Amino acid sequence: MRNNNYIVKKSRIAYCLFTVALLYIISPWFFEKYLLFNELLALAGLVTLIYKRGRVGRDPISLLVTLLLFWGLIHAIVSLFRMDSIYYYLRNSVIIYSMLTFFLGFYGLKYLGGYISGIRKFLKVYIGVFLFIRQSKYIFERFGVSMLFPALFKNPANRWVPYLLVLMNFIYGITYGSLTALTIGAFYFLIFVSPGYKFFCQTFFLMVASFAVLFIYLVPYLSIISRHYNHYNEAGISDVVRSNWILAINNDNTWRMILWKQIIVDDFPGNIFGLGFGTSAIKYFPIEDIHKLATLPYVVGAHNAFIYLFGRLGIVFLLLIIPIYLCLFKEYYYFKSYYYANRQILLFWSFIPITIICAFNPSLESPIFAGAFWLLLGFTARCIHDRRILNRTTLADP
Repeated sequence: MRNNNYIVKKSRIAYCLFTVALLYIISPWFFEKYLLFNELLALAGLVTLIYKRGRVGRDPISLLVTLLLFWGLIHAIVSLFRMDSIYYYLRNSVIIYSMLTFFLGFYGLKYLGGYISGIRKFLKVYIGVFLFIRQSKYIFERFGVSMLFPALFKNPANRWVPYLLVLMNFIYGITYGSLTALTIGAFYFLIFVSPGYKFFCQTFFLMVASFAVLFIYLVPYLSIISRHYNHYNEAGISDVVRSNWILAINNDNTWRMILWKQIIVDDFPGNIFGLGFGTSAIKYFPIEDIHKLATLPYVVGAHNAFIYLFGRLGIVFLLLIIPIYLCLFKEYYYFKSYYYANRQILLFWSFIPITIICAFNPSLESPIFAGAFWLLLGFTARCIHDRRILNRTTLADP
């Protein structure tokens, strides 16, 4: 009886934390900005890890995340001697402490199914209404709620579910004027039409390689920003836009590439081992609030979290994050029938939106989205961990 009460108590704690995560995903601009929900989830992850006596999973993703966390801690120590300000150092440290949320997801997976069953009706009504009726980002985040779309479906094996996920993200993108949501829908389409892991990797690599060639071609034009850049007018970006018709298509994307170029090219060779925390990373950037001018070189994101973390943590970050994604997609395609059978395929589908969000927005370097990434990765890693344990047990049976 005492043991049953103990289990019930732990499930209630997990449900409370999942509710915090749910609100955080739906409206990070309120629940994180004013109530620090990302920090609360990171603290819960740390407490969970301590409760588990520092034990981590033996699956590849858990080991890679643990290595990444240790590498971040090394940077945190070294940066104490090279930072420009303790304030900027603490602002950048969100990159590291948010990773602790991974352990909340990893050890909390066993409670997630019951929680989702209890809130699915609410999510269907809430998302079903606001997907078509545009709301403030304080009520319905303009692309982050896509992480919750897979939770609406009880049986992912129904053949119309993938089509609905694609359609919902396209509607989401149109209703909220969000290119990120439209891109999520397009990436879902690529995932669903790819017949296997090799085809997906080849297609994705071809897309990335093609963009890399285009980016290299545009680097000299992006460098024009330095000629007349001024914090108080748009002369610099105007020069860049006029320099090439490709850069004139969309100013936001042009700014993105200017930011990426600074992290990848201008910060070389400092970015090889990482710029660390509390140091300036960006020189040219768009300004929404002139009063924040002094902080922007230190905290403005590159609108691609993977590129930005490469700048802060160096090549080691890429050597760890790329294998994480290779493991995820290999697991997805090679063991798809297993994950369909236990419905955990939905967690893979939930992780796809935050990946696309990271590719085009400040996220892993920002408390607004960082916790969601590591939480969902923790859930997915636990799925892989459990599948590997089951396979070993099955092989060991006579």
